[in-house]
Amino acid sequence: MSVLDACSRTDPALKSQFDALTSELQAHLDHGAKLIDCPQCGYHAAVEEQGFAPIYFSHCLLCRTRVRFVRMLCQCGTVSAYDGAKYQHCISCSHPFTYTEVVKQNEPKVCGEEPADHYEGAQALCHICCKSHDTVFEFDEQWLCLGCLEEHRPPGRCETCETVQTGDLEDSFEKGCMLCAGRITWD
Repeated sequence: MSVLDACSRTDPALKSQFDALTSELQAHLDHGAKLIDCPQCGYHAAVEEQGFAPIYFSHCLLCRTRVRFVRMLCQCGTVSAYDGAKYQHCISCSHPFTYTEVVKQNEPKVCGEEPADHYEGAQALCHICCKSHDTVFEFDEQWLCLGCLEEHRPPGRCETCETVQTGDLEDSFEKGCMLCAGRITWD
């Protein structure tokens, strides 16, 4: 498939710039790069790179957008990017992706092991995006927040209120965590 045949939902204002990139895009393809539709401009001009499963990265050679995302297959058959913030819906039918769907589609598969039939839910709060609900999941011994797609060390437990969360909890008995003020408030 040629680069020009791959255009889909596109911003017409960028069409001439996209046409000028044809040889550069083809050079990337010739060197083994994978091109995908850019979640921002819609042109087939983003170079995809894989991070730790299930994270992917893309940078668009046209609009210069960089996206960290999880690849999702929608019930309508469209492959979309999920980033937990801006891109949370299917690009074709606008179906919203839930944490459950993201985990079920991207949970690691151990050789010879059947995938789990149930969904256990998030396991911790994220100290970076500070959502009011648990958003941190374990993917093959990697901890990932599906709210902001930040990677974390294994979460800990606050020594005061016992909230499970990511981040530094070393002095949590005295200073608390993102939900409590610790022992300081006892006096």
